[in-house]
Amino acid sequence: MSHPIDSQNGAIVYRYCASPNTIYLNITNRCRNSCSFCLKNYCSGISGYRLWLEKEPTIKDVWESLNAELKDSDKEIVFCGFGEPTVRFDMVLELTRMIKKIYPYLNIRLNTDGLVQLQNVNREVAQELKKAGMNSISISLNAENQEKYNKLCNPSLIGAYDAVLDFTKDCKDIFSHVRLSVVNISDIDIQKCKRIADELGCKFFIR
Repeated sequence: MSHPIDSQNGAIVYRYCASPNTIYLNITNRCRNSCSFCLKNYCSGISGYRLWLEKEPTIKDVWESLNAELKDSDKEIVFCGFGEPTVRFDMVLELTRMIKKIYPYLNIRLNTDGLVQLQNVNREVAQELKKAGMNSISISLNAENQEKYNKLCNPSLIGAYDAVLDFTKDCKDIFSHVRLSVVNISDIDIQKCKRIADELGCKFFIR
């Protein structure tokens, strides 16, 4: 399948058939984790879009691609691609501000590994996201304990699992819509992960 927004450099914006009124922003291949279940290990894209980026887009690239794709029926913009969006944290903030200024009716969601605060210890990350106009946060929990998280996600940062939980708490203090997500694989105890989400007062999502 070919898309006008999908060039030889990879799609900057894409859609997912299960969410027809949502546009996803793919801004990097980079990630702090190297998860064994990552989609990048098995394919080059999703829903007919090639998501592997040959080069990282500029803010101008993303903005132009978003405006070219946006329809009147769209309701949500999600930062979620082949890499971790918050590796380019300042870009996420700037694009969020731009979207909210021109399209204030659109919901903006961040799908994240939850490690941006750990990598930016001198910043108040959740506060910055809220101030920029972010509406909801979806954080990848992916395991019921640190040992399993380290085995499955191979984090590059020390203390990653606890940092995910701490960031979740930060977000819950500020955002009304926060969810924890897991992948549906046999290595993960889904029920224990759901209990963690319940204890933190978050919604729970199996992706």
